Amino acid sequence: MAVGPGYRRRLPAAGFFDAHGAWSIKDYKLADASWQLPRVADRRLLIAAQANWIDAPHVAFFGIGNETVSEARSTFLYRTTTVGVSARFQAAPIAAVGARVDYLDITTGEGSTGRAIGLGFSPITTPGLGSSPTYTRTRAFGEIDWRESPGYTTRGGLYRVDWSDYHQQNNGPYSFQRLDAEANQFIPLLRANWVLAFRALTSITTTDTGREVPYYLMPQLGGGSELRGYPSWRFRDRNRLLLTGEYRWRAGQFVDMALFLDAGKVTEHRADLDLDGLNTSYGLGVRFHTPAATVMRIEAARTSTDGLGLVFSFGPSF
Repeated sequence: MAVGPGYRRRLPAAGFFDAHGAWSIKDYKLADASWQLPRVADRRLLIAAQANWIDAPHVAFFGIGNETVSEARSTFLYRTTTVGVSARFQAAPIAAVGARVDYLDITTGEGSTGRAIGLGFSPITTPGLGSSPTYTRTRAFGEIDWRESPGYTTRGGLYRVDWSDYHQQNNGPYSFQRLDAEANQFIPLLRANWVLAFRALTSITTTDTGREVPYYLMPQLGGGSELRGYPSWRFRDRNRLLLTGEYRWRAGQFVDMALFLDAGKVTEHRADLDLDGLNTSYGLGVRFHTPAATVMRIEAARTSTDGLGLVFSFGPSF
């Protein structure tokens, strides 16, 4: 939960400017600004510049791997400044490609509350512990999106592939590449009074010899939409797999109910991204929505290792 000021203005000849800040009840802070230029190429090409600052004073860390335990919880400081330029080309009504280049400055340290990360972990077991690298990050993506709306849909699908290259400045040891692939499918039944929703997500990182992925940039699972019921950032490692199924039904004009099952894992090696040793969560939820956006989502989830968890969110599960 966070509050803060915002400013938006449409400039007829220069595009759209948006700036906002937020301060959460847990002392997390955010400042974000973006400037979108007027669309060109028959309104298919969008070019934008972005700047972002995040101060997260006590991010949870449970260790690396799929077998970590909740009792190992510690915290670390994660502060980032990002400045970049992006381009998105709408090749067809449902197909788009794009690219982005960022300057990314990261500062890490001991968390301000809870057990400090340095008391339970070392640089040998936790790559990047104590580091504060600077990156040039290059990204490219391609997607097919035929959902009714990203915020709320009863039919259609999203299929996306996103590739990133994190190049550390001054020839540091934490350069790596990351590939994310996601597929969402929504199947309406009986005029969309019931909907079957499915999601598959995988993330893979690669490095050259002698390089490593720092723990704070590893793919993770846990939180309100990725292995629900587990705390945020519960599992981290170099690769991840997540599978989700939901049965949704309309309880009212602007209220949906849902039964869901999540199953996922993180692994050090790509060859271990299989269906063995999956962490699972299942539960029941209620969603309040408009025709195009999810306003609030409340869910209770039972996890395979951490017991019962509650989710309060202001966006869709996927």
